[in-house]
Parts: sequence; structure tokens; C-alpha cells
Amino acid sequence: MMELPVLIVLFLAEAYFTFSSRGLLAYTFGIYLDLPNVIIHECGHALTARLWGGSIQSVKFNILPSIVKSGGILGVAEIGYRNGLGMFFSLMGGYVSQALFFVVMAYLYLQGQLLWIIPLFLGIYLLTNLLAQEKSFWQNLIILIVIGATIVLYRNNSNLLLRIYQSVDAITIGFIIWYLLGLAHQFFIVLLLKTDSHWDGTTLATRTFIPTAIWKGVFLLAMGGAYFAPVWLQLLLI
Repeated sequence: MMELPVLIVLFLAEAYFTFSSRGLLAYTFGIYLDLPNVIIHECGHALTARLWGGSIQSVKFNILPSIVKSGGILGVAEIGYRNGLGMFFSLMGGYVSQALFFVVMAYLYLQGQLLWIIPLFLGIYLLTNLLAQEKSFWQNLIILIVIGATIVLYRNNSNLLLRIYQSVDAITIGFIIWYLLGLAHQFFIVLLLKTDSHWDGTTLATRTFIPTAIWKGVFLLAMGGAYFAPVWLQLLLI
């Protein structure tokens, strides 16, 4: 699944989808395709800011296409106080975090440690939400329901839980492909961004006086390198 020819074909397919797709259906598909990447992206902003002494106000995600289209935002991390370095690293933390997370996923996949991938993803989100001053009631409620349902299943129907556990590998591989395609989609979205649009690169350019095109190149290099991580990691691990 992670061989170079397969990755190239999927990469080119995502390029075709990004450059040619039109209409609400394609827009909606793109939103849900990007969701895992956006969650890690916004958590990366928030956790990096916190690491450098800042505070996290909230991390919010919009999953309804109508809301995303009207606001233009799938997710947003609202950060409180940040010093100069905190501002710089938290702005870098979005695209770099989503790239690094896929590198970690690829490493765990190659090591046969699939069981850790989804819990790691959920753990990053939970940690970010717990550190935020404004916590999402509904998102926490859903997580608590899932945990509660797991406990009930364990106590009353352990066989069903065992079957779910045995299907984790297939579920995780599906999640890896979802994240992989979303990463490629994000790559081409950044490639298409205009230098005067409002995104992390323009904010960094304003703060550092380094042109937006340079930051775009840095983020494209990070995401492109991460996308092909299964190939170069395999060479390093030989």
C-alpha cells in the first residue's frame, strides 16, 4: 500500500481532484477529506503556543459544509498571550505538525504498531481540548459516550469488543489512507493559495519580513516530504 508507485498515483489523483473539482459535492468531499489533517493542524498551533508559554483559548472545528463555505474556515485555534518566539513557532506549528504526524504514522505502520495510531490522534485532540480555557461540551460528550460504550461492551458483551479490536488493523489502515489523501489535498491547496490571501504564510511574512513565497515553499517541502515518508523511512530503517 505504501510503495512509491502507489503514492505517486494517489498524489496525481489528488492533484487532478484539487485542480478540476467543482460544485458542492466536491467541496463537501474535500472538507471531510481534510478533517483529520485540520484537527492536527489546529492542535499543532495550540500545543506549540502552549509549549512556548502561551495560553489556549479554544480549538473549534466546523464540519457542516454550509458553515465552512460561509466562514471559509474548517478549524481554528484561538490562542491567548504569546511572546515573540511563541508567535513564530505556533504559526509554524500548523503545517509542520500535520506533516510530522504523518511521518510518525508511517513509522508506526512500517514497524507494525498500527494499534497506536488512532489513540495517538485522539490523545492529541484530547490534550489540546483539556488545556483550552473554553472546552467543547459536545466534543467531550461524544468522547465520553464512546468511552462509556466501550466499558459497557466490555462488561456485558466482551465478544463484540474482541471483534472490534480484531478489526482495528483494517480501520487504522483506512484512517492512514484518509490522512494520506488529506495531506496531498492540503499540499495542492497551499500550492494554489495566493500570496495576498490570509493564511499562516502571510502572517509569518508580516511578522518576519520573509516573503510569503518562501514560507509557502517551506510548508510545501514539509508536507511533500511527509507524504513520501513511507518510502524514505523504509530506506532509513533497512
